[in-house]
Amino acid sequence: MVELWKPLVHPITERVFVTDKGERFEVPIDQVRWKKPLGKRVVIVDTDTRLDGKTENTMLNECPLDFTTLPGRTGGHLNHYIYAMIHGYDYRLVRAADYPDRHGTWVKPAITKEALKTHDFVISLDSDAVFTHLDLPLEWLMNLWDYRPETLVAMAYDLDWEQDYDPQGNLILNTGFVIAQASQRTQDMFQRWEDCPRSVPGCDHWNFKWAHEQSAFSYYIRYEFNRTHDVKNIPCNQANGNEFTLDGNGECQGVFVSHNWKHKHKTPELLSRSIMTSLARRVHGQFHHDIKDLYIDASKETYPIADGLPKQ
Repeated sequence: MVELWKPLVHPITERVFVTDKGERFEVPIDQVRWKKPLGKRVVIVDTDTRLDGKTENTMLNECPLDFTTLPGRTGGHLNHYIYAMIHGYDYRLVRAADYPDRHGTWVKPAITKEALKTHDFVISLDSDAVFTHLDLPLEWLMNLWDYRPETLVAMAYDLDWEQDYDPQGNLILNTGFVIAQASQRTQDMFQRWEDCPRSVPGCDHWNFKWAHEQSAFSYYIRYEFNRTHDVKNIPCNQANGNEFTLDGNGECQGVFVSHNWKHKHKTPELLSRSIMTSLARRVHGQFHHDIKDLYIDASKETYPIADGLPKQ
């Protein structure tokens, strides 16, 4: 997998990146902090309380996957695992224990907190959130988003809808894609987040009410950990939303991380597209590498060709 994608991986310090749709992004020169691959210092974590090995077409089932009927959740897990392999990151699929008094999504900060004890960077994703450009390293994205050595977490803004503002008048952050960096202060943040329903007045309101741990973080936790670069707010269009909402006219297109909250069934399509786009370019590049042996210009020959196809 690594060797297949190696020629396609975008250099971390190459400041300009053009997406598959022709959108140009440039990292400001003073934000190029992460210059070398982080490798196994990074772990991508998929956390779910519903995992089992009996359900067909899932990661834990030993039977071969049938892509024609692949469920959205499996599509997301495959995307994350492939992305980790390409860039040399660790990957973990975690079946988490449910809280008895909270919605299942509350396990995400708890598992991330534990993963931060073994890795310097933990990338937590919902199964309906996928990397759209498999060739683009996380380190490049961290530079684009001004992720600093002192940053605790980064999350994307939610959509600019009235219900997505907190009481302070600020847009809430979406926990479907989180970049967390290990430090004692980060541990303190995640401990506070995990304890929020027990220790912060009013936080238990979000035990089962949507958006659960997401609202708890945006309503309470981010205001306690509010140093200048503690929490990085990623533009919604870059790491939230998707191209399917509102017939493709949504404000947040999920340019780098497509979060398909109302289109979970679309993740296999995005998985296929991301793989085939890269694979087609890889094969095309290989063809041009060997073009002297593979291509013959016989346009000036007359038939029958006396000695067979001419050699280059």
